[in-house]
Formats: sequence, structure tokens, C-alpha cells
Amino acid sequence: MPEAANIDLSGDQAAGLRRLFGSRTTQVVAFASGRESSGRTTLLVQTAAALAAGGHGVAVIDENPAPHNAISAFGLAARYDLMDAVAGDRPLRQVAIQAAPLIRIFPAARAARELHVADVLHRSRLAGCMAELQGDAAFVLIDCAARRGGQLSALALAARHLAVVVAAQSSAITHAYALIKQLAAARGGRGSFQIVITRARSQDDARAIFGNMKRLARDHLGVRLDFLGTAATPITAHLADALATRLPPAFDASYADGFAGEAPAARPEKSLMV
Repeated sequence: MPEAANIDLSGDQAAGLRRLFGSRTTQVVAFASGRESSGRTTLLVQTAAALAAGGHGVAVIDENPAPHNAISAFGLAARYDLMDAVAGDRPLRQVAIQAAPLIRIFPAARAARELHVADVLHRSRLAGCMAELQGDAAFVLIDCAARRGGQLSALALAARHLAVVVAAQSSAITHAYALIKQLAAARGGRGSFQIVITRARSQDDARAIFGNMKRLARDHLGVRLDFLGTAATPITAHLADALATRLPPAFDASYADGFAGEAPAARPEKSLMV
């Protein structure tokens, strides 16, 4: 497994990140994957559309550059970036793209690259942007960009819920577990993650893959994995119902902190494949 990156998310720093998305009613979910061929962006777009069709306001933070991003999936193009609003060069309303009724997209490829933890904690303009971005949105969905070393952006780390999208392939499963391991180590062996399995041959296969990952994460990392859903190929399914019904309340701090006790002693890790 790759070595965990040196990311400090403990104590005051983690609390500061979470305060960025201060609303207790908006569910903030970051969608990440250990590798890019998981169908993550397509699944996020389908989910945003389904949530909007159900009457929920959705804000999408798109950390990925064109053409393989959520903005392009809606047939649109970005003029500005969230970083322009954080820097004070543009009002946030000019950054926002109205992709569909009840769906606004905020391009954030530059912000994902340039915002650092210190910015998230100390720049009041960013906190103001996050408060305005949520607005009437019931859900904020972050399409996470892959960064060097597999790290997530400061915005993604601020999300209350992290959904790891895992394709049902051995290499994708290994990469997803490595991502979870990295983030768990950064959190001092605490935390919880939502798991989405894509491209499985059946629901039973998806559940088996999840079950194996859950056992390994519990026994070796001390973190909790929860099954959010599955989507076949081509991905035409969505996770709207799961996000609306299976996520813990936005104000459930104990869930965000994950396991309260110390992480169990490391044991030899077995194969992730069933």
C-alpha cells in the first residue's frame, strides 16, 4: 500500500475545516475516488439531476478541468473559478453557473489547486463564499479532483460526508482502500466513509466487495465504512434517495468524528478481492 501523506486534520484544524460549511441543514458530500475510471463524475451529475427533480436545491463544486467534468456533462463551459471569488476578483454570483432548475455549479479547478489549509482556516472571504454558496441548497456535492499524492483539496476535506466511489475491479479497489487508509491516518485513525460501488456485475457482488472493505477498514484502520449505494455500467443510476435517507443528520458531530477509541493495532492486511 502507498504510504499515507502527511496531512494534519486533527484538533482545531479539523474543526476549522468543518466550520466552513456551517449550515446545520445542508448536507455536504464530497465524491472522491482512488482512480478516475470509476464513473464518479457521471454518478454525481445523475444524482444532482435526480435531487433537483425531487425539489431539492443542489450546489455542485466542480474541482475538475474540462472536458471531463460536471460542467461539460451539462453542455456548459466555465468563465470564472471559485478562486476568483475567494481572491475578491469576482462576486460569487458571477462564478456560479445555472446548469438546470435548482442546480448551480461552481467551477473550482483552480481553487482545488491553490487553496491550502491555512486559507481555509483563516480567510474570512472563503468562509463567506461557502455560506453564500449553500444558500437555499439542500445538498452541496463536491466532485473531487485527483491531486498529487492522492490528497484531497481543502474544500473536500471540509465536507461532512466523504463518499468514496469504487469500481468493481481489483486495481480500483486497491486504490480506493489506499485513499481511505491515507485519510484515516491523517485523522489519527478516526473517521467514517460512505462507499459507492460502481460497475459490479450484481448487487450481491457489490455487497461482497463492500463487506470485505468494511472488515479491513474496521480491523486495520479503525474507521467505519457505510454502504451508500451501487451503480452498474453504463451509469444511469443515481444516489438521490440514498443521500436523502441514509446519511446521518448534518449536525451529527459524533458521526463525523468516527470511532471514539484508539485505532486497533495494525495486523497484516489481506487481499481486498472477494
